[in-house]
Amino acid sequence: MTSVGAWALGGAARTLAATWRIEFVGRERMQALRSGSNPRVSVLWHEHLLPLLWTNRGCGAVIIASRHPDGRRLAAASRRWGYESADGSSTRGGTAALRRAIRVLRAGGEVAIAADGPRGPYRTAKPGAVFAARHAGAVIVPVAAGASRAWRLGSWDRLMVPAPYAHVRVVYGEPIQPHAVTSDADGIRMLEEGLQQATRLAAC
Repeated sequence: MTSVGAWALGGAARTLAATWRIEFVGRERMQALRSGSNPRVSVLWHEHLLPLLWTNRGCGAVIIASRHPDGRRLAAASRRWGYESADGSSTRGGTAALRRAIRVLRAGGEVAIAADGPRGPYRTAKPGAVFAARHAGAVIVPVAAGASRAWRLGSWDRLMVPAPYAHVRVVYGEPIQPHAVTSDADGIRMLEEGLQQATRLAAC
């Protein structure tokens, strides 16, 4: 995420997002999980952060954010939208963040992880989400967003910023149950397939 993207999350995005026409697909699956004490890992592509943080605000999820300056700005902005954050990445503080994620999950909570974050490669999942889910017996839920009109920032993730009054579609994919994941490699494959399918369904 660029500095501009992180800034937008904290300020201008509120005004912008209030104009979006939002459609949810598969929301009942996530609501059912959130209504109980089912530990869950929401996974997304980094490019969809803005609309997904907005449409899921207030859900109580813990966001895994990088210790990179952009990640710290994202963490600060997301806290203003009602999220908690755990600092970490594949290269900076990742172990501590994953331990925090596992504790949250074992308590029946929700963790949100950008599968290809914090710095890419684009749409290539890293093992953190699967590792945390396997160690906590948590469900993995692929989540994606699409917009009828959007800007794309010039960052590695091509961050999507839906335009004013855009139709925004949020898709909650089929949950990946803990017993279905036999290895980290298998889980990453299933996660990527789930995100790809959700992303296709989210296209407006």
